[in-house]
Amino acid sequence: MEVYQMNTTYELNNLRKDADYLNREMRATSIVSEVFSAMVNGKKVGAIKGADKAVNYIKELGVRAENGDFNAVAELNTLRRFVIETPLLQEMKMLSIFGSYQAVGFDETIEREIYKHVGERSREQAAGGDVVFPAIVKEVYPVATFTVSGGYAVDYRRVALGDMSKENEGMEQVRIDIRNKANRAIIKKIYQAIHDATGVKYAFENAGLTKAGVDGVLTKIRRYGRPTVIGDYALLSQFTPWAGYVGTISANTITGISEAQMNEIAQNGLLGMYNGAVLAEIDNPYDETTLNSAGTDFETMLPAGLGFIVPAGGQSPIATYTRGGLTSFTGNNVKNGRVETRFDLSVGCDLAKGQEYKIGMFYDSNVGGLN
Repeated sequence: MEVYQMNTTYELNNLRKDADYLNREMRATSIVSEVFSAMVNGKKVGAIKGADKAVNYIKELGVRAENGDFNAVAELNTLRRFVIETPLLQEMKMLSIFGSYQAVGFDETIEREIYKHVGERSREQAAGGDVVFPAIVKEVYPVATFTVSGGYAVDYRRVALGDMSKENEGMEQVRIDIRNKANRAIIKKIYQAIHDATGVKYAFENAGLTKAGVDGVLTKIRRYGRPTVIGDYALLSQFTPWAGYVGTISANTITGISEAQMNEIAQNGLLGMYNGAVLAEIDNPYDETTLNSAGTDFETMLPAGLGFIVPAGGQSPIATYTRGGLTSFTGNNVKNGRVETRFDLSVGCDLAKGQEYKIGMFYDSNVGGLN
């Protein structure tokens, strides 16, 4: 199947990297940064020593930016970056649900180190000589990163007046946008690695999930540790009918579901456990900028028909990375020509080569999301 191509960028013309226009050192712990953060979050700044001077300086930056001062734009974008970066990088740690997560510096090369068996499999008894054992070798290879972007149009006149209501809204939009795009790109890369793998792999792709198909993958992955099934509500809700029981009294067939499971469904909307596996619903909001092919509904940020089965108790072959922090740019939006601010985050993901079988995968093409 041909997998969709996802655009994670935010295109601007006449691009300027804000770091190239800073004429002074800025720190996230400075008074100006603290006051700016309080202002955009609607908090009182009176208790902060030197707040009045900092507020006036921020307003002055707004005036200068409105008049086309690149240095002022760069300073304001750096203040915005300080506000967005900390909660965003905390949220990116949630990528460890799939495996390991590591944050590396801007100047560091990401390399994956894996161990694998080569040579003949071990024999029980020597055949006219020594018993043959497989060798364990280490393989090191680089992991490429990709850029995830988000941005918004800034009204510098509001900043000049000290009105930060739109600042808060815009920065929240950027944080959510980058987080969702990163999750979506990583999930796609994991799917593609399993889908394209040769040799042993545990996957079920079908027009509609079936109990036999899903149970087959669960059984295989369970040998690596107790499995957790991660997926969209539209996928996990299909497990509910499989939890029922069937019995016969006289000539009558009785079907139903236990009271405990009914209570669980009433509280959560779906089962929390299925055949010893944890069902973990992944947040999957609408992408309100993209309609489906029929134009009748929004697309979801993540492929709604795609789910993974991750074993616990062992080391997952999936590793995710972020390189450095946010980088800010200013330019003209390609689509509408407005002056806008863009923030970039460098993200990497790798499923260890030759170990794709350690992650189960299932895809319901009826629910879709990959085409």
